[in-house]
Amino acid sequence: MYKISVVVATYNSGDFLNEFLDSIMSQSLGFEDIEVIFVDDASTDSYTLELLHNFDEMYSNVLAVFLDENSGFPGTGRNRGLDLASGEYVIFADHDDSYVENAFEVMYNEITKENADFLITNFYKVYENESVKEKTVFNRENIAVNSFREDLRLFDIAPSIWTKLFKKDFLTENNIRFLEGMLAEDLYVYVYALLKSKRTVYLDDFYSYNYSIRDADGNKSTIHIRNKKYLASMVDGYFEIDNLLNKLNNEEFFSNIFKRHFVYWLTSLVASDISDTEKRELVAAINPLLRKQVNITSDFDERIYSPLTKPILAGDYDETVRKITKIKKSRARKDKLKSFFGLG
Repeated sequence: MYKISVVVATYNSGDFLNEFLDSIMSQSLGFEDIEVIFVDDASTDSYTLELLHNFDEMYSNVLAVFLDENSGFPGTGRNRGLDLASGEYVIFADHDDSYVENAFEVMYNEITKENADFLITNFYKVYENESVKEKTVFNRENIAVNSFREDLRLFDIAPSIWTKLFKKDFLTENNIRFLEGMLAEDLYVYVYALLKSKRTVYLDDFYSYNYSIRDADGNKSTIHIRNKKYLASMVDGYFEIDNLLNKLNNEEFFSNIFKRHFVYWLTSLVASDISDTEKRELVAAINPLLRKQVNITSDFDERIYSPLTKPILAGDYDETVRKITKIKKSRARKDKLKSFFGLG
C-alpha cells in the first residue's frame, strides 16, 4: 500500500503537469511511497493527453484516467480519483501548482503520530515576481484537537483542498465526497471533514504548497475568473453546504463558516464586468443565504458592504445591485488615487 495517494483533476494542463509531477518525484518521503492519479476532464489539448499517457506508461505508481465527457468542474475528477486511490492517506492537488520538497514527509509523519483523521498545512501564494506566505488568524500557532468545537478558528482557514491530507478510510466511511457540477466543492469537503473528524491537526507554521496565482490574458487562475457561470456555481455550492449543516444538525455554525466566503463572493461580484441584469439574477439567487448571515451578525465583517444590509433584508434586488455599482466605482476611485500617489 502507498503511504499517500495524490489525486489531480486535469484539463488542458500542458506544461504545468511536468512541473507538478517533478515536485512529487522530488519528495523527501520517497516517490516510491506515493501514488499519483491524474483524472483528465476530457481535455481538447493533444499535448496534455500525450503527457498523461506518457506518465502512465513510464511510472508504475502513476495512473492516468480519462473521462468521456467534460464535467466542467473539478469535483467529478476528484471523486473518481478518490475511488481509485489505494494509499493510506489521500490529498487533492491542482494541476498548475507544486509541493515543497519535504511536504509529504512532514505531513505523513505528523498525521500518523497524532493518528488524525486529517491534517492541514499552510501555503505560499506565488505571484510572477514574488512568493508570499499566507497569513492566518493562528499566527504560526499549531494545534491538534479532537473536535472542531475546541477551536472555531479552524473555520477561518482557507478551504484550499491541496493543503489537506486525509485518512482515506475517514473519507469513505463518512461518505465525504466532492460536490459535482458546481463550485465551493473544496469548502464542502473541508466543512464536512471538520464536522466529522475525531482528530484534526493544523500546522500553521509549515508551508507545504506553492499556490500559483496568474492574472495574464489567456492564463488566469480560477481566483481571477468572475463570470456569471462561476459566481452562480459558487452559489449552488453554498446552498449544498447549508443543506449539509441542516442534515448534521450544525446550523449554529452557519456564520462561522460563511462570513468570510460571502465577503469573497461579494468582492468577486463587485469586481466582475457582468451586466446589471446578471448581477440581479445572482443577488436574487444568493439572497436567502445573505439574509440569514445578516440576521445573525448584522454585517459582513467588512464596512464597505454595510450599505447592502438593508436591501438584502428587504429583498430589494435592484437596490442591492445599485449599491454594488456604487461600491465598485468607489473602489475604482481609491485605486486610481493609490496609483497616482504610488501607494499600490
